[in-house]
Amino acid sequence: MHERIYPPELAVDDRLPTHAQFAVMAVNGKVGLGVKAKHRIPRGTLVARFTGQLSNKIFQHSLQVSADTHLHDPWFVGLLTHSCSPNCVLDMQRLEICALNDIAVGDLLTIDYAVTEDVLHRQFACGCGSPACRKWITGRREPVNEMGQAYLQGLAARKVKRIATRQQRRALP
Repeated sequence: MHERIYPPELAVDDRLPTHAQFAVMAVNGKVGLGVKAKHRIPRGTLVARFTGQLSNKIFQHSLQVSADTHLHDPWFVGLLTHSCSPNCVLDMQRLEICALNDIAVGDLLTIDYAVTEDVLHRQFACGCGSPACRKWITGRREPVNEMGQAYLQGLAARKVKRIATRQQRRALP
């Protein structure tokens, strides 16, 4: 039997992830921990089941189960990295992760935090690199906060400046 990722008191299902299937590891200096696949996962299949501790509070590594209930999981699913074009989706009723795309060995498992969360523990700037990137990540029912507005305005100002500079260069003889 392979070593489970979850602590023994939460290992209630044989389909919970193991260290043989997934690597929980540092992603980079900005993201923190993430989860990488150690095996190929075809699109449309079950990636893993997950578990955690239920709470009425929002934590950094919690996921919303219902309006007032969150599942705190700092071991596995709470460590999935955000992407605006994710390769996974969570079923919060069945506590399952499904593959939206084929996932190769070494790929990070990603989800769109706005799909499961009304309000995030903390809004943040996104650097997922997706063409569909929203640049600032919020929960699905919360407006962009003051820091996010300043960040997005700064991005827009830099983009306008780049466009103006390019236009000036083209206008030179």
